[in-house]
This record gives sequence, structure tokens and C-alpha cells, in this order.
Amino acid sequence: MEATVNYSEKRRSKFISKPLFMQAFKSSWVLWLVMTLGSAGIFFVINIVIGSKSIFTNIDMDTVTNYVREEELSWLQILGLLEKMGFSLSRIQVMSQIDMNAVLNDLVYKIAGVLLPMVFVMITCNNLIAAQVNTGSMAYILSTPTSRKTVIKTQYIFMVLALIAMYVVITSTALISEAIGQAIRLANNPNAAKSIPLRTIMYCTASFLAMFALMGICFGASAFFNKSKYSIAVGGGASIVCFLFCILGLFGNKAFVSVGVGVQSMNIFNYMTLFTLIDTDSMGNFAKAVSGYDVAISYNWIWEFAVMFVIGLTTAYIGGRRFIRKDLPL
Repeated sequence: MEATVNYSEKRRSKFISKPLFMQAFKSSWVLWLVMTLGSAGIFFVINIVIGSKSIFTNIDMDTVTNYVREEELSWLQILGLLEKMGFSLSRIQVMSQIDMNAVLNDLVYKIAGVLLPMVFVMITCNNLIAAQVNTGSMAYILSTPTSRKTVIKTQYIFMVLALIAMYVVITSTALISEAIGQAIRLANNPNAAKSIPLRTIMYCTASFLAMFALMGICFGASAFFNKSKYSIAVGGGASIVCFLFCILGLFGNKAFVSVGVGVQSMNIFNYMTLFTLIDTDSMGNFAKAVSGYDVAISYNWIWEFAVMFVIGLTTAYIGGRRFIRKDLPL
């Protein structure tokens, strides 16, 4: 029998269903806990192991000059050797300007830090709507005084709250571990660069908004289709493609290209992934400027945040409207 929206269903519509919310919580909390602790653990290890050390130090030219003099070498010989090795003066100049912290931030906040939350979003969004329609569980839910609007709003609110809670834990862990890493780093080297908490908060917020956008796509696909295979193909497929293109785009990064492990033409993949909107350069410069550093301030992150937020809302809304109006095989 095909189920359609009728007047009686509209009358019994309410904002959210507490039993349905608790059902979603009980079916997802284990996965949420594993993915959250896993992601928090990644940030903790990186900030303690790597953050406790100075990743990039300037070359001490006085020491180099003394070495050249003591070994009775000439700069022409050294430059000639470097040229033979493929390190031209222009290439060395580019390498000297590389901010290894920026490279590390891209690796952490665009790849390592988003993988587990992305898995949680793909699996949970599919289970909340499409999987229940596919298995017939939705027929039982809609046979109770619960309208389709209530179902879609309840499941969407659950996903948003679950994602917010996840990133509260991740951000808190990142800030605490970063402070510990900084304390160790400064104890070993009082002149080492200090961490900027605002930058970490902005990076985590950007990662959250990227997950919010992917959540909208996955949730919209789950609500749009009646079968899990189509929901996973669209929502999960879009997420995986964004992730893979982000990895490929890193090899087009000027830092990788300058050291000979990247290809500049691969930068095209950075224009084909949602994670490009996690603009670590713009956020980093803004946080530094606000913290008193003499750097050019950038506001690009504002419109990038807005784009990710709009994508998340729009795609979920389209899927939700489709769920409310479509025929369900109940």
C-alpha cells in the first residue's frame, strides 16, 4: 500500500518526537563514541608528539659560513653542487619560505581530522531514514501519532546535535593537548613560537562546517531515496570523492611541488572538493592578526564558512521536502 501525506497526518504533526530521538540516540551512541574518541585521540597525539617540537627552524647562516670557511670551500662550489642535485637558487628560496605548520594544518584538519567524523555522518544519516524505509521500520514509526514532518525534523536535529557534541569534544581535546604541547616546547626552547588558541578554534569550526555540509548531502540523500543502496551511493559517494580529491590536491600544494614530491597540475583537484573551503591560510592569518602579529589579515574564511553552512541546510531541506511528499513503500 502506498502511503501519502493527508490532512490527518498534518494535524498530528509536532516539532520533534522524543521516543524517536531516543531511538536514534540508542542506535548511534556507540558509533558516535568510537568516532569521537578516535578523532580526539588523533588531535591529542599530533599536538603532544609533534606540537611539543619546533617543526621549522630558520637556518643559522653564521654557522654555515663558519663551516664553509673551516673546510676551505667556496660558495660557488656549494651552489654548483646544489644545482647538480636539482636545488636551484629559486627553488631554495621557495623552500625557505614554506611554512611547515601550514602544511601540517592541511594534513590534520582536511584529512586526518575529518575521516572518522565523515564515516559517522555517512553511516548514521543512512540509518536514520533510508535504512528504516528499506527495512520497513518506517511503517511502524508512521503508524504511531508521528507525522513525516516530525520524523524528518527529529532525525535532522539529532544529527546536528550529535555532530556539535562530537566537535565540542574534538575542539576541547585539541586546545588542551595544544597547551600541553606548547608547555613542553617552551620548556625545551623558550624562543619557540607560541600556539594561537583562536586559530585552533577556527580550524575546528571549519572542519565542523565541512562535516555539516556533508551531513546535509548524506541526510538529504537518505531522505530522498527509499533504498539504502541509492542513499549510500549518493551521500557516501560524494563524501568519499571529496576526501580523495582533497588528498590528490595536496600533491599540487606549492610546498610539495617545491620539494619535488608534487605536481603543480594536480592543484586542479583542490577546486573539485568541499574540503578546499577549509582555508587554513586565511584563518591562520586572521587569527595571527587578531592576536597581535604583524600579518596581512584575510576575511576569505567568512564566505567559505557561509557556503558550507548553506550547502548543509539546502541539501538537507531538499531531501526533507522530498521525504514528506513522496510515496513510501509502507
